[in-house]
Amino acid sequence: MTDIVKEAEDVIKGLRVKRINRKTGKEQYVIEMKTTQIRKFLTAVNKLSNEVGVYKSQHLNTETLPEDICAQIQFLKVKAAYQMGRERTVKEFMDKAGIPAKIDAIGNSIHAFEQFANYMEALVAYHKYYGGKD
Repeated sequence: MTDIVKEAEDVIKGLRVKRINRKTGKEQYVIEMKTTQIRKFLTAVNKLSNEVGVYKSQHLNTETLPEDICAQIQFLKVKAAYQMGRERTVKEFMDKAGIPAKIDAIGNSIHAFEQFANYMEALVAYHKYYGGKD
């Protein structure tokens, strides 16, 4: 878990750009991507997390996901592509965070999906912490 938290923080730090504050004239770091642009994606991930949680509670000893949930996870790449196509800052974020590759790496593993969901949550949290726009 520590590795994904550190990785998420590093990704968000890497998105910061130096700007001059118009009012004060001082340099500051800003993140151009808006919170709402990644929250939409996190909402889709959270919806799937709920489905995975229900599946886990019904299948206590399994470590793999059923085909229908795997297909929904893969469809997250389509949602990511749509957001990336709409906004340059989202594309930069998704590329730096490695989102499409991380989705592919989930396969049918419950644990891998949960790690991915935690990673997305950490990205959104650090985005807010480091001054991402609302």
